[in-house]
Amino acid sequence: MGLDILIQPMWECLAASVALIDFNRDPTKRKFCYVNPAFTELTGYSSAEAVGHSAALLNGPKTSWTAIEECESAISQGKPCSVTLIHYCKDGSEYSANAMIAPLVEPKGGPRFLILVETTAPPQDPAPAAHVAAHNGGAVSLALPMPLHEFPAGHQQTHLPPNDDLDALKALWNELRGDRPLPQREEFDLTTMIRWAPHLSVAAVMPDGRIQFRLFGTELARVYGQDLTGGYLDELTPRDLWSVIIRHYEEVAKKLEPVFAPISIANGRWYSEVSRLLLPFASRTDANKVGFIMAADYARK
Repeated sequence: MGLDILIQPMWECLAASVALIDFNRDPTKRKFCYVNPAFTELTGYSSAEAVGHSAALLNGPKTSWTAIEECESAISQGKPCSVTLIHYCKDGSEYSANAMIAPLVEPKGGPRFLILVETTAPPQDPAPAAHVAAHNGGAVSLALPMPLHEFPAGHQQTHLPPNDDLDALKALWNELRGDRPLPQREEFDLTTMIRWAPHLSVAAVMPDGRIQFRLFGTELARVYGQDLTGGYLDELTPRDLWSVIIRHYEEVAKKLEPVFAPISIANGRWYSEVSRLLLPFASRTDANKVGFIMAADYARK
């Protein structure tokens, strides 16, 4: 797959720094081949100053080579990794970065590119060793959602291509709601929902406002790389990226209306664009309050 097909327009407005690096087994020969505006804002290097130059551009005296070597070990096995590093801006100033780097593997071969996603981290105490976490298997729990600021006046973008399944699900929600503020989750039983079942998740809105997955469909586990049943959204990482998804859920709970919220999921190989519909359901104790939110996710084919 060519670079022009791989790069997604949403990266241009993503708050996290995103860079693509051409893969070479010799790390000293790797070069940047794409950086987004957030990369420039974070590092001071423009696209022209970074693209075509060494991927070690951000390294400096305090960069942990032990952490880099451990990350290289994960990449050599085709696995992504997360690492906290000291990196350096164009002006020589340093910053602490939460970095995720993953090989983007061709469907019929090895990786052609690496993706580097960075967000700033609180300064680290110098004593502890750098922490590197290699994810199990070939999947990484990384979501790159569409930022809400793309939608003026709070309006959400519709799903990416027309999606008959999501349109039909929204129509069913409206039909079962009738004249009530919200339908009950129990009305969407397995027989009614068999068409959408593998693509569905159900999250409970807890009394303290936290959101916990209670059900996670088999197709979602494949797309996201893991079964998130029982997980709280505010505990998933990278936290700043999942926080956008949390805002989607909060928007649904506030408006008491369905919301289309497209996102993109990195599964450790390629990015899957996902058309996503969020549906609110009444609390068991208050018919005018959202107690559950159902999501239907369909990866773009």
